[in-house]
Amino acid sequence: CPEERHHIRERSLSVVNIFLDEMAKEAKNIITTICDEQCTMSDKLLPKHCAQTITHLANRKKKDKNKKNPIEIVKPGAESYRKTREELTTMDKLHMALTELCFAINYCSTVNVWEYTFAPREYLHQHLETRFSKALVGMVMFNQDTSEIAKPSELLVSVRAYMNVLQTVENYVHIDITRVFNNCLLQQTQNMDSHGEKSIASLYTQWYSEILLRRVSAGSICFSMNQKAFVSLSAEGAIPFNAEEYSDINKLRALAEL
Repeated sequence: CPEERHHIRERSLSVVNIFLDEMAKEAKNIITTICDEQCTMSDKLLPKHCAQTITHLANRKKKDKNKKNPIEIVKPGAESYRKTREELTTMDKLHMALTELCFAINYCSTVNVWEYTFAPREYLHQHLETRFSKALVGMVMFNQDTSEIAKPSELLVSVRAYMNVLQTVENYVHIDITRVFNNCLLQQTQNMDSHGEKSIASLYTQWYSEILLRRVSAGSICFSMNQKAFVSLSAEGAIPFNAEEYSDINKLRALAEL
């Protein structure tokens, strides 16, 4: 019926748009879950966790007879040991689901509906770019109330882990992940990103100028030539603040790289 042509056209375009958007969202959610897990595993390899392992080994040598079954610490990499390939882990299931979704997204480069052309890969590209931008700022973990912020070296490890996962997406679907990195990371060198949110550069500039340098001016922090870092001169009863954890050469190198 000619009268229904316009309605059918609008409805068809809407359904195709919603379907492609939902499919890209689901793929993005799976990728985000994998990225979070990889960031957690990378965090376990940081030097700050060595003390727990050393303490555990020292206590185990004492052989406390009262404890028949001592608690074993799960070491990083334990997730890679498998008894059989039949037992699928959560990560295995996520990768299988991601493979199926990406195959569907990659199956047709374009979808033509009426006089419009839809590109399924562009939907995924846009969702990944938006998610990566939010993840970058989220990993800074800046708290205005407590003045806490992630150490630059730890943030750099998390960013690299996130990027490594995103690069593997190119194995599943033909999209340019380098374009995602360039668009997102360049925005983080400005005061605001494209969504109007504070960037990594803005948050760290604010923290170092308002928190660290203010304490230097007040005489609470001085520069140590031996440690090649700013160190705290905390008075008795004052809240401890380890300036060297944010200002030694490794942290500043990581900050410059970020």
